Amino acid sequence: MGQEVELSLWTAQHLVQMGYARFKDEEQLTLNTLSTTHYKETLPGSRQIPKLPRTFYFQLRRLIKELKGLEAKDRTKARDLDKALALSRDIVNIRVKKIASLGASGEQTTEVTANLTVEEQALYEKVRENVESWKKDILGRESTS
Repeated sequence: MGQEVELSLWTAQHLVQMGYARFKDEEQLTLNTLSTTHYKETLPGSRQIPKLPRTFYFQLRRLIKELKGLEAKDRTKARDLDKALALSRDIVNIRVKKIASLGASGEQTTEVTANLTVEEQALYEKVRENVESWKKDILGRESTS
């Protein structure tokens, strides 16, 4: 009781669902932190990809699931859910566009991928590989980006 332990994600989720544990506060995504993340992503002229916590997408799914549960019990929470979904879609769409652009450019440096989450790095690699393969098919030889 009262101790902080590090567990695998699925174990921690199960214990939290059963009411035996809770996630650390700094590992909780809230509507306010989601709004802040959205603001950083939508800064005009920003082509940079801001760094996200490594568990951002897990936290995002957890927040949406939590808000859906609250909405089912209290219809007034529908506004919070709608806002979270709208902010989430914007964040994901903006980041996907930036990742696709980076992947298509052929750049492959640590600086480029440093701010990507694991999920985003996988997307970046797939885009980069597909673009390189496509260029090779079109040009009939190894492409040079």
